[in-house]
Amino acid sequence: MTVRSENEVLTRTQKARQQDIIAAAIVVLDTDGFANASVERVAQEAGTSKGTVLYHFKSKEGVHEAVVRLLYDNGTAYMAERIRAEKSSRDRLRAYLGSNLRFIAENAAHVRAVHRILQNAGGRIEVADGVEPLRDLLATGQQRGEFGQFDPQVVALMTRALIDAASFHFTAHPDLDVEHYVAETIRFFEKATAKEES
Repeated sequence: MTVRSENEVLTRTQKARQQDIIAAAIVVLDTDGFANASVERVAQEAGTSKGTVLYHFKSKEGVHEAVVRLLYDNGTAYMAERIRAEKSSRDRLRAYLGSNLRFIAENAAHVRAVHRILQNAGGRIEVADGVEPLRDLLATGQQRGEFGQFDPQVVALMTRALIDAASFHFTAHPDLDVEHYVAETIRFFEKATAKEES
């Protein structure tokens, strides 16, 4: 039997408490709105005290940053696993589009919470726009002869704009046929990136 140190147990306890607080903040932001997501309300939802929330996150803004960071970290991990499983650039583009849109649909409450934070943060919280890795994927596909001629920067920006808009549409329409949306999006970008017929 392995005996764990007190510090290791405390670290696990702290991580679990932080996860509980973040989960509570997501619920409060999603159901009560940004203006009502006070530290006291988050603590109540988490079944803890205001002091405990502030001990872990220092401020309401600290809680908000943790909520945003978790969504982006989870989304990156979810997508990367699926993209890496594919070999060709075209299949990786399909995986990129499909995994990003499905992640949004599967995490609607968290996405709505982040929307509310970012709309009210006044640019204080910086988030990656995701354009650079997508541009690189497209450029690699062109070098391999899998895609036609286009500006990969522009197409990457267009793709991100579509996905970002979808994040608002998906979360506002929970009964949306996600798989149909995914299939149509993939079909559109397959045509947009296809090699011209000679």
